[in-house]
Amino acid sequence: MKRENVNYFAVGLFVLAGFALLLYVLFRIGSRSGEYDVYYTFYPNVAGISSGSHVAYEGYVFGHVANIQPEQGENGTRYQVELRVRKNWRIPEDSVARIHSDGLLSDTVVNIDEGTSMSFLAPGDVLQGVRGVDFFATVGALAGDVGELGENTLRPLLESLNNTVQQLGSDLGSRVPAILDDVQALVVKLDTSATHLSGILNDETEQTAQKIIANVDQASADFRALTSGLMEVKDDTRRLVSRLDKLMSESGPDLRESLADLRHLLEQVSRYSDGIMRNLESTSRNVNEFSRQLRENPRRLISGSAPRDEGVRRD
Repeated sequence: MKRENVNYFAVGLFVLAGFALLLYVLFRIGSRSGEYDVYYTFYPNVAGISSGSHVAYEGYVFGHVANIQPEQGENGTRYQVELRVRKNWRIPEDSVARIHSDGLLSDTVVNIDEGTSMSFLAPGDVLQGVRGVDFFATVGALAGDVGELGENTLRPLLESLNNTVQQLGSDLGSRVPAILDDVQALVVKLDTSATHLSGILNDETEQTAQKIIANVDQASADFRALTSGLMEVKDDTRRLVSRLDKLMSESGPDLRESLADLRHLLEQVSRYSDGIMRNLESTSRNVNEFSRQLRENPRRLISGSAPRDEGVRRD
């Protein structure tokens, strides 16, 4: 009986000690609320975070999310997130609070990217909030795009390819026999042509071809010789022209004097020829007149007077 009383007493002491420990823990938790600084940030979407989510500073966990409060306005709904971080932690003004997740199985945290400003936020200020990339949302959107691509693009493409293959198979099935017949006829023609060609290409034809090739080589050699001769003629002509040019330059004064004498002689001949031509014209008129008079009166040949000798007039 005394043994049972001792056991009940020990159990009661253990329960009282546990209750006292629980009260102490609750007191410590309640008393630690003053050991944090509070900051605020806003997000258009808070998927992945909730009250109690960790708050990190460049990856170092130093606080948690205390509260999320939606605010509805003309531009839509945004969410005010209350951040409780370690007291007296200096945060630059241009720092950014980004919702971040390291991987598929990692918790989503609010990570603060440290800025470069030398001015720091005071407790109660607002941090710039940036929504990070939601991996699951991205994968979902990608899956939707892939599904739409398969439904709207790949399926019609596969159906078109299948129809093309079927049509090609049917065309080949109907055209292969005709193609084989054409190939066989072509082989027969080639065989016949090869027979004729073997009859043409005999020893006599080979000798004739060799002679033709030899004649072509000889003609090529003659053409080269002719080209060489033409080049020599060209050089001789160039030398002759050079000599004529030199002769003209050396005999220029004598040649001009000779041309002047020839011009003077031609002018004199021209003057004499003018007089001669006038005398011939006058003589022609006189002969015509005399012939007319003789036709009219032949006796004038006997009784006529002597003609006046005009002579050749000289200038």
